Amino acid sequence: MTLFAGCSFLADTSDEDRLQNLYRQRVANSPLVIYDFSFAGGFVTSSDHTGFAILDSTVSFSKDKMNELPCTYFAAVPTNTVFEMIDINYGQNPRTEKDTLLTPTNHYSKKVGNLQINVSEYKDTYGSATSSTGLMEYEFDIMRETSDSLTFYNVTKKFGGKEFPATTSFVKGNIKVVDSTEGSINYIDVDQVIIKRGDTYKPTKPLELVSNQPIVDMATYRFYPRKAIKTATLTDYGIFKRMK
Repeated sequence: MTLFAGCSFLADTSDEDRLQNLYRQRVANSPLVIYDFSFAGGFVTSSDHTGFAILDSTVSFSKDKMNELPCTYFAAVPTNTVFEMIDINYGQNPRTEKDTLLTPTNHYSKKVGNLQINVSEYKDTYGSATSSTGLMEYEFDIMRETSDSLTFYNVTKKFGGKEFPATTSFVKGNIKVVDSTEGSINYIDVDQVIIKRGDTYKPTKPLELVSNQPIVDMATYRFYPRKAIKTATLTDYGIFKRMK
């Protein structure tokens, strides 16, 4: 399989020195592995390099073999033949109210061996969404995994604007398990693209909520287990788990 050309990195330190976090999820019925990576900035630049990459499961992750994906959100469960992805272009300048659309501004595709990667691009919210996006926190008792989803039970809200039913399910693809070195789940993050109309603080009215405005942004739902749950309870098919 031929994959993307490797990304360019500064060669001021070794991979081991620069790699901060590495998570992976496997793709069902496929030799592909998707990595969620974070490299620390080097001597020349202080900016961290984060993103998603794909590799064959027989190849160990390293910067010279890494094949970066164009964005970091899956619109559907990744399969062995197609990745449907969404990319939000943040902070486009100059910005006006008309820049935020609830429909894609662009579509493009890349063919990588037998894998088709389809990307839909959007422009982000003109202003600040208040209760629909950003980090929100919840607690749960137990969870159940199926081939395509993860379900939380006895969910209650700790912080944030969105309420969930006591039993709440999410499609796999954008789920990450953050655990301890002892292998217990600290929390589970579920990312979701929000594309709708709602209340925002506009740059022209930063202290006034304006209703019925277009919102295109990300929400992260963070679920904390009330009791200790081992990371090994979950597979890494469609779920990002930390590489040891």
